[in-house]
Amino acid sequence: MNIQLNIVRLYFKLISLFAPKFAGSKAFKLFQKVRIKSIRKREEDFYTKANHFKVTSLKEDINCYELGAGNSDIVFLLHGWESNAGSLSKFAYQLAENNYRVISFDLPGHANYNLKYTNLAECKNAFINVIDFIKPNKPFSVLSHSFGSAVSAYTLSNLNYKIDKLVFLTSPNSILEIFTDFKKLIGLPNTAFSYLLEKADLLANEKIKYFSIDEKLKHFSFSKLLLIHDEYDKIIPFKNSEEIKTMHEANSVLIKHKRIGHYKMLWNQNIIDETLLFLKK
Repeated sequence: MNIQLNIVRLYFKLISLFAPKFAGSKAFKLFQKVRIKSIRKREEDFYTKANHFKVTSLKEDINCYELGAGNSDIVFLLHGWESNAGSLSKFAYQLAENNYRVISFDLPGHANYNLKYTNLAECKNAFINVIDFIKPNKPFSVLSHSFGSAVSAYTLSNLNYKIDKLVFLTSPNSILEIFTDFKKLIGLPNTAFSYLLEKADLLANEKIKYFSIDEKLKHFSFSKLLLIHDEYDKIIPFKNSEEIKTMHEANSVLIKHKRIGHYKMLWNQNIIDETLLFLKK
């Protein structure tokens, strides 16, 4: 892995010297690459038990899944980056058992799609298509993990639906910070990075440097937000949820855990119990 990373860094260092705009474009393409991971054994069961349906989308139809009674309160589930709908299956089963209608889908570029590149804007559009297909006639809730929390906030800030509760099982906050971390990882020089941000701005139709989840949450109404985050999370630092909580003190709750793991938390019964209690209140 270190050898591969060093090669990538050398590549971007060299092409940035002669063609920084091209380097920025190539870096942005790499940023959108989804490393497809095998669906784990404990995730496979979900794809067998859930009801499958597809929602039409521009590049590729969206693979969707449903559990629970059709006339129950709706909870949409959104998984994280380089994951799949089955990663939230333990939540899905127990939500369905507690009389919720659970709607889940594989984010574009993930799981079994043909295309293996995606971005926040494409995932937002996919979620919009799924919500519009379901046509909720009363306030619904959303439970999301990691990158899925960013997709949730971004999507809902562009819609007029009434939202009941939000559950963010970890969340990033500043999107610029994610790009900056990527810049450091691949050793992208500043000039090339500025071109990368230009492409990201164009895609999002707004300035990435001002793009944050705490700001997106201000653009739509919801009854309550639950943030659950591992204090020692190595993927998304705990400070992200702290920042969101600070900006939404009146209608949010932050539960801090220790060493529950960024992914393992999705199979932790205590986390599921906290979520169910929050949704039922």
